[in-house]
Amino acid sequence: MDDEVKNMSAFEALEKVEDKESFLVFLNCLSKDYVTNHDEWENLTIDAYLESISAWLRSDDNKEIAHTDFKEMAKAFYVGKIYE
Repeated sequence: MDDEVKNMSAFEALEKVEDKESFLVFLNCLSKDYVTNHDEWENLTIDAYLESISAWLRSDDNKEIAHTDFKEMAKAFYVGKIYE
C-alpha cells in the first residue's frame, strides 16, 4: 500500500470507490478510522453499526440504492459511522 493510501481518510477513500479494489481500500481506511477516531463514531458496537446501515438503506431519503454498486455499498459502510 503506497503512502497516499496509508494517509487517506475514510471519506477520501469513499469518494474514490469505483471498483472492487478501491472498495477494499475504503474498507481498510474505514477500519483505521475506527481505531484512530473512535470518539467521532456514533455507533461503537457491531450491532449498532449494522442497524444504522440497515436504517439508512430503508430510509425514504435513500432512493439511489436501487442500482447498487460498490460506490453505494461504500457509502452504506461509511454512513454506519455517523447515522443515528
